[in-house]
Amino acid sequence: MKATIKDVAKAAGVSPSTVSRALHNSERISPAMRRHVQQVARELDFHPNQVARSLVRGESRIIGIVFPDDAGMNLGNPFYPAVLQGLGHVAGEERYQMLLITGSPQRTAADAARSAMDSGYVSGLILLAAEDAPPLEADVPVVVIGHPADGHGCRYVDNDNVQAGYEAARHLLENGHRRIGLLGYDGRYVFTADRRRGFDRALEQAGLTPRPEWLFSPGACRGGRERLNAVFGGPEHPTAMVCMDDLMAIELSRALEELGLRVPQEVSLISFNNTETGRYHQPALTTFDVQPYQLGANAMRLMLDVLRGAEAPLSIDVPFTLISRASVANLCTRSDEHA
Repeated sequence: MKATIKDVAKAAGVSPSTVSRALHNSERISPAMRRHVQQVARELDFHPNQVARSLVRGESRIIGIVFPDDAGMNLGNPFYPAVLQGLGHVAGEERYQMLLITGSPQRTAADAARSAMDSGYVSGLILLAAEDAPPLEADVPVVVIGHPADGHGCRYVDNDNVQAGYEAARHLLENGHRRIGLLGYDGRYVFTADRRRGFDRALEQAGLTPRPEWLFSPGACRGGRERLNAVFGGPEHPTAMVCMDDLMAIELSRALEELGLRVPQEVSLISFNNTETGRYHQPALTTFDVQPYQLGANAMRLMLDVLRGAEAPLSIDVPFTLISRASVANLCTRSDEHA
């Protein structure tokens, strides 16, 4: 019968998690303990599969990709498949494998990531949500797609979301809009908080005060829509909305249609992610291309540089581009201006 990690732990007089860390050359384990555990593993011929053999040699070529908690819903958003394509392309070129790690109703994504580290199977972790960044030093290198909260110290790849929120609001202001709302803000998520900061700054520079009653959560167009209906059912409703992604903009477009409001004639929409769905929606969405493929590709390159011991930056900024289409009306050219 093949030896298991528990057999190695028992023979070495340590816990299974210590075995996995020692086999992965974690600096949390002393050099003497690492040598001891690795010697016991060799004596027991502990290599149940090719992955384990590579770990004993310290040559694992597996990168864990950690999805946010609700992986099923996130995979339905075109942003994440595009990020995965970028990750996979670079990993494949460099002969690395990817292990997809997800949470569940019983376990958070952060817990799943910790289990992957403890298993010793992954050489590094790439997190697709900044909120899952480990609060303490991890056993393996970590790269985050998104800007982690202060104090995490993780390397990361991101857009400048403060500037993106600012430019979204500025585009609407330059088209004559003064009553502008925001859809998709959730303070738990750093990118929405950053975009709101930029949005607020643009309005304040224009001499406007952001109105909290025009700030909507991501689910405002689903389920109970009483507040949304009350705002847009009144005579002084927003003439424009910044939406956190194309799918939210499409949901809002449908909700407005049910209220008898036309896009962009009565409410203009600007959003993020430049999806195929947004391109072919009627009207086609004005949106920001945040380059999700490039976010993924850069995150994997950054991870591999760290693993090789090459000089690697703490962060990489991926530029975004405004794609102007038909969902924003120019009130400056209209005699029936809503401002």
